Amino acid sequence: MIIKYYFRDGEKMRKHFLEHGEATNCDSAEEYLIRANEVIENPKVKRKPETDDGDNDMVYYLSETGEIVFVSADGYIRTYYIADDEYFERQ
Repeated sequence: MIIKYYFRDGEKMRKHFLEHGEATNCDSAEEYLIRANEVIENPKVKRKPETDDGDNDMVYYLSETGEIVFVSADGYIRTYYIADDEYFERQ
């Protein structure tokens, strides 16, 4: 897979991996990055602007797995974790 989206820096990726890596079944920060990209690029993903931040960030949600990814307006992954349909709808 070609990695299209990255975290703003390695420390941000590491921090989010440590917080959400186990729940997303990722064994490394690199796998965490790959899996976030797979969610974004999945043809079944639901996507919409994040309504409460005013920054034109996008939310990508794969309902079959509960995976959710937030991408900043300038194209950086903000975070990736597990959520549910209701949570996605509130974003």
